Amino acid sequence: MSFIVNGADWDFNNILPKEVAALIEKALAFIATSSERDEEVAVGDDFQTRPMCGTLTLWDLFSPNGPLWPHRELSEELVAWLSKAPRYADAYSWPIGFEGNAVSVAGSPAQLNTEIEWVHFAVLEKKPVACFTLGDAKIVSTTTLTESTLVHFVSDEMSRKTFWRDAIVLVGDDLKDLQFYASHAYPNLYFVDNVINNAAKLVGGYNALRDRVKNALAVLDDWGEWIFKHPPPAIKPSERQQSDPDTLPNKQIIQRRLTAMKLEAAPENPNVRCKRVSREARETVLSGKVLYCEWHIKLEPHQNRIHFHAPVSVSDNKVVIGMIDKHLPLP
Repeated sequence: MSFIVNGADWDFNNILPKEVAALIEKALAFIATSSERDEEVAVGDDFQTRPMCGTLTLWDLFSPNGPLWPHRELSEELVAWLSKAPRYADAYSWPIGFEGNAVSVAGSPAQLNTEIEWVHFAVLEKKPVACFTLGDAKIVSTTTLTESTLVHFVSDEMSRKTFWRDAIVLVGDDLKDLQFYASHAYPNLYFVDNVINNAAKLVGGYNALRDRVKNALAVLDDWGEWIFKHPPPAIKPSERQQSDPDTLPNKQIIQRRLTAMKLEAAPENPNVRCKRVSREARETVLSGKVLYCEWHIKLEPHQNRIHFHAPVSVSDNKVVIGMIDKHLPLP
């Protein structure tokens, strides 16, 4: 499993019904994305029977006399999710140490919370599991009488990606770990088949450059669409200059944006495309469309490159990671 719902967050006492509905809608949106990415969201056995507002359970909230009546669509979405949501207690094996320990979160007084406890001991076993929270996303220490660790409380897309990027480190931080978790850690990138494994070809080996590789992927994942498609003249996302919404940035603007995000990147010189050998080394084919991945990140000044292409329809509007190599052929 990937995420465990922190049932303690579903305490709707002293919250207006419209605010409760908004929180549940946000949760269901997160869960829908999780389903699309094959990321399990598990719940506790008592999730549907525990009181969430006074003595009212989740389903009581939607009853004719409940505060969320008649949010029919919302209740139907909940039914669709909970009818197939896994129970974390049904897992084949439980984390070692999980046996009803009180847990202190961020130094607060220790309390019994089986969801947080499960995640706590799973992380100690180097298993990537996080708490799904209705509150603010955070990474905090959790402590029992015997051990402490850091637990991710995720609530939105950015905290989800941060969790998966940290999961790569948690499980070993090797090339195979990057390959296994890349689609979760960098969901806005389209990785050409086997391209990540090609990082083994980097001079010095992947492990020597992994922080640079992962940082480059993170920037392209977080900001790639903005870099290639946001109208000029803005160089940083924080800038708010007037712009023509129908204008695309030129190569100079794109390169300045990449530089502003601490990536040394550039397009190839025109003569590289003119020679068949050097051009074809930078080409990949997606759904019958040939993409020339001229943009490249320089992991080191004279060697080790990540070649990529702007988002296109055949890549589901994701930045295409086309090649990772020590250096592709030049004319």
